[in-house]
Amino acid sequence: MTKKSRGLLPGLFIITLAYFALGFVSILFANLAILCMALPFILLSRAKKKVWCQRYCPRASYLNQIGKKHNRKNNPRIITSGKARYYMLWYFGLNLLFITGSTTQIAMGNMEAMPYIRLFIAIPLVPLPQVLQVAVPPFLLHLSYRLYSMMLSTTILASILALIYRPRIWCAICPIGTLSGKALSWMKE
Repeated sequence: MTKKSRGLLPGLFIITLAYFALGFVSILFANLAILCMALPFILLSRAKKKVWCQRYCPRASYLNQIGKKHNRKNNPRIITSGKARYYMLWYFGLNLLFITGSTTQIAMGNMEAMPYIRLFIAIPLVPLPQVLQVAVPPFLLHLSYRLYSMMLSTTILASILALIYRPRIWCAICPIGTLSGKALSWMKE
């Protein structure tokens, strides 16, 4: 009898694809990103290990799917040395700071909502066509677009890395993985 594989659950990549597809149905589904950012820490607090990264991460499953049969280059030193992990953590933190600050300003009426995607914080794109038009406060629309933008930007970057290097090289620099690793080390102290 063989031991059951403890790797990623199969088919989780569908969640990643569904997340981006649901953005075309209603951008409000983009707020599910908050759940994706919270679940790893909820699981970590219960299991005392990085269960999310090891078993449940939909992005890791997606990257395994798209990065399967490609010629690989050697992993870049900036990633293997760990420096990129902290660059991504700064990018993630800066994104969250911009998202929180701008959403708060819009809620207070000091700013207009930006109902469109921005790649990598700076590159404005177009609003997504919406199947469902839902009347919501401008700050919620703005928050949804900002979260979708952040998730799309990091997924594009992760996809490029998966195609050039190895499928889950993103996991070495993933901000959620980095933060949960730090939290795990604090829990063990």
